[in-house]
Amino acid sequence: MKSNYYVLWKKDNPILSFYFDKYYLLLISYLEKLKALWTLSKELEELLKVENREFVLNPDQSSIINLLFKEIIEKTPQYLWDIKIFELKFKKEIDLFLSGDFENLIMNKGTHIYGTEIKITTEDNNPYNIMEAHPDHKETWAISGNWWEKTEQEWLQIYEKTFELLKNIDLEFYGELNQIIKKIVPLGTARWTHNSASYKECIGHLYMWYTIDSANPEINNLEAIIHESSHNKLNLIMQFDKVVLNSKEEKYYSAIRPDARHIHGIFLGYHAFAPTMYIIMKAYLKWYLWNDTHWLEKIVLYYIKTKFLQKMIKKYAILTDLWKEISEEIDYIISETDLLFKKLNPSKDIILKAKEKQNEHFISVNKNYPYLEY
Repeated sequence: MKSNYYVLWKKDNPILSFYFDKYYLLLISYLEKLKALWTLSKELEELLKVENREFVLNPDQSSIINLLFKEIIEKTPQYLWDIKIFELKFKKEIDLFLSGDFENLIMNKGTHIYGTEIKITTEDNNPYNIMEAHPDHKETWAISGNWWEKTEQEWLQIYEKTFELLKNIDLEFYGELNQIIKKIVPLGTARWTHNSASYKECIGHLYMWYTIDSANPEINNLEAIIHESSHNKLNLIMQFDKVVLNSKEEKYYSAIRPDARHIHGIFLGYHAFAPTMYIIMKAYLKWYLWNDTHWLEKIVLYYIKTKFLQKMIKKYAILTDLWKEISEEIDYIISETDLLFKKLNPSKDIILKAKEKQNEHFISVNKNYPYLEY
């Protein structure tokens, strides 16, 4: 199958370059409109005169630009923001940039993860980072400014191990991550779980946990990185192209969420879970998981869930031409995971246990949302 790498990953991916070019121009149009309304007009006028692409596209700025545009120009507030706080933050960053004080820009804070262009840091300007990104998160986290139960060096070391692992498993995926992701921001620490988050208004930042008692925390990291970076990729494309034509009022069962979802949300999961399962299966088959039964059971469960997502898209999604193409690429990856699944050859007991868990999830969600399509 010929791939345009909407789902698969490729070093120096031309699709990403194309959409980042468009995204930059979109953000510049936002700044022009904000300047016309006298919002930081002097600072924005000076910023627009100089070479500013790297600065504007960086998520520490683009997230604030998106917020100010939605609140001031579109007048479509999502939360009870104190807009003045973010105007002042943005002004400070512009002043530092224009004065050449690049070292003190928030976008330049943090330490590079060895072998990558990605930094790990608790310093983050994304205004959306105080908001819930997933109903499975147990509380709203104040993300910035905390390394939680691990030291900065421990976070750095485990993520260096994670990226080295990815490099050995899939060099193209590893290469493209350097093209789209700028920062990893600590979200928390936990035992036997790895919550993560990303935001459509902040393309390029990943919010990650550290699974502190996992035998393979680098695999927990890897799973979350693939998932959230896939969301980043799709969120970039969705700045310009619709995913589905279905009404968002329609609600469906999602095999991976505890809440009701529209097909748009199910497509996001479908797009993220297929490459995640593909990479994790490859990691298992290459013995990076040392034949860990826990991970094999998880792989089988999420393989079943991914197939369920595929079924929902096939049955209900009304796709644009572009998204039909993207869906076909996802189908191809799922066909590759089918082959890997045969190589894994899990026992009947593991398969049965996974099917029972998936059925329990369905019963639980359907009980709370009895009107769902499935």
